[in-house]
Amino acid sequence: MKKDQVMRYAELQATSNFSFLRGGSHPAELVEQAAKLGYTKIAITDRNTLAGIVRAHVAAKKQNIGLIPSCRLDLLDGPSLLAYPANKEAYARLSALLTLGNLRAEKGECHLYKADVYQYSKDIKLVVVPPERLTETFDFEAVFPQSLKEYREAFGANLYIALVRSYLVSDAKKLFRLSQLSQRLDIPLVATNDVHYHDRERRELQDVLTCVREKCTVSGAGFRLNQNAERFQKPVEEMYRLFSHYPEAIERTQEIAGACTFSLDELKYVYPHEINPGGRSPMEELKHLTWEGAKIAFNGNTPEKTVATLKHELRFVEEMGYANYFLFVHDIVREARSRGILCQGRRTTLKFTRWLRPPIPLGFSRLKAGPSSPCCRG
Repeated sequence: MKKDQVMRYAELQATSNFSFLRGGSHPAELVEQAAKLGYTKIAITDRNTLAGIVRAHVAAKKQNIGLIPSCRLDLLDGPSLLAYPANKEAYARLSALLTLGNLRAEKGECHLYKADVYQYSKDIKLVVVPPERLTETFDFEAVFPQSLKEYREAFGANLYIALVRSYLVSDAKKLFRLSQLSQRLDIPLVATNDVHYHDRERRELQDVLTCVREKCTVSGAGFRLNQNAERFQKPVEEMYRLFSHYPEAIERTQEIAGACTFSLDELKYVYPHEINPGGRSPMEELKHLTWEGAKIAFNGNTPEKTVATLKHELRFVEEMGYANYFLFVHDIVREARSRGILCQGRRTTLKFTRWLRPPIPLGFSRLKAGPSSPCCRG
């Protein structure tokens, strides 16, 4: 490293407790520690899920540090990939990819294949997670270079190889083999620390979680546990020292961090327009349904106390801009009741929507079209 070079590092591989029985720290703890250590950004890469990024996003805003919404894709027919969406459209594709994998499997599992990632990979930066160990001849199994070549053809310049220190005897040889593959296949290297807990003291907790997952005792876990306590977040200076022979791998953490500009702040609720018939605005429609529903509930003689309550609540809904939300919930509840389906949700929402007059079904013909229908999207 040059004397006048500023040390900058972004952690691109951090597993939180949202990777069930794997991560030993909460997303917020990982984000807070990253801010203390001076990282430019951090990516929470839980396995086949984006579940932890909301809490990480809230913590990142408080700590004034960048967050890359991301995840680790564990595939059934190829090496795992760390996925970082560059923009909102790419985030939507990553979400759709995970939904596809979840629909194929039992609860708690996600079945994904290479072909799935190829279909949804546009504008997603991808980092290959290499095997932990080399063969007896200090090389990778032949299938790994073949997979890298296939990935390179599919993902082009968006593909990288993770360079991780495992602190084993063969570490130097492994990093050298990866650098050879990088040069031969024209796939750049990027440094990660494969974080599983924010502080070294969490190693014991992470060991216990591993034993629960593997259904064994700590004394009998053997090689199922991590070999050391090095999966904690390290100072930037230490990361530069660990990868002193591969400084470009550290620099590329900034390349990926800079390319991934998407933030959860960009996401907004979008409600269907069909729930506002007759040319009325959403608020006008909500008021119309509310007063019609009150007339039906009280046989045209609505008590003054109820009238005052409804006026107060409608005024609040209008001030907060929540009319579309209540209309959408009303649309769902009405259709569910018409089919004899149990309605469950927030008590305050269902309590308010009970006053709404049950109009002719609006927009729910889309439900029959299946998951691709706009109102079925999560």
